[in-house]
This record gives sequence, structure tokens and C-alpha cells, in this order.
Amino acid sequence: MNGLSLFSNIPNAAQSAQLGIARGISGLNEDAQVVAQSVTGSGGDLTAALVNSLQQKLSVEASAKVLTASDQMLGTLIDAMA
Repeated sequence: MNGLSLFSNIPNAAQSAQLGIARGISGLNEDAQVVAQSVTGSGGDLTAALVNSLQQKLSVEASAKVLTASDQMLGTLIDAMA
């Protein structure tokens, strides 16, 4: 495995992390709507929405850590190749 093949995997990790963040935020928005509708009496399962929102939060945090790690790896590889 040469140094250039390592570079090809970093964008995939960064893209996956960004997609995970976007999906998590979208899920949080959906859960917020369910919670808001539950308060007015016309919503769905409040408990499920709250539990799901915690799962979405953890997913976003994990994706952010992947993004940070891929950024650090890219910086290290650039420094090593310079």
C-alpha cells in the first residue's frame, strides 16, 4: 500500500461523516416535530421521539469525531509527505 492509496480513503471517511451528521440532524428535526405535535395533542409517540432524538444526538457526535479524525489524519499525511 503506497501513500497515495491512503489519501483516497480519507475523502470517503469525511463524506461518510458529513452524511452521518446530515442524517442525524434530519432525524432530530423529525423528532422535534413529533414532540411539538405531541404537546398540542395531535402528535405521535412522545417517548419514542425522545429516545430516538438521543440516538440521533449520539450518531451526530460519533460522525463529528470521525470527521475530526479524518481531518487530523489528512494533516498528518500531508506533513509526512512534505
